[in-house]
Amino acid sequence: MKDKFRMAQWLLFAAFFYAMALYAFGSQPQLQTLAWKLGNLTVAAFTGYWIDRRAFPVARIDQASSDLRHIRRAIIMSAAMLSVAMGL
Repeated sequence: MKDKFRMAQWLLFAAFFYAMALYAFGSQPQLQTLAWKLGNLTVAAFTGYWIDRRAFPVARIDQASSDLRHIRRAIIMSAAMLSVAMGL
């Protein structure tokens, strides 16, 4: 069950950014847009992480793993974030 809560803090950051966009920056559209986009990017980072975990269930990353696994995860997460940032 502990595995299901990995990267949960990123969802909390996203909720914080969305709340800031809706409630704190309601009268400032530029800051509201910035907070909304930051929320979208944090959700994309969370999604990219889990895409990597589900696509490569055997190739887990730990202290002894190769640099290629770290690069693979970084590429998958950045591709997810880039696709959301560019509006799919």
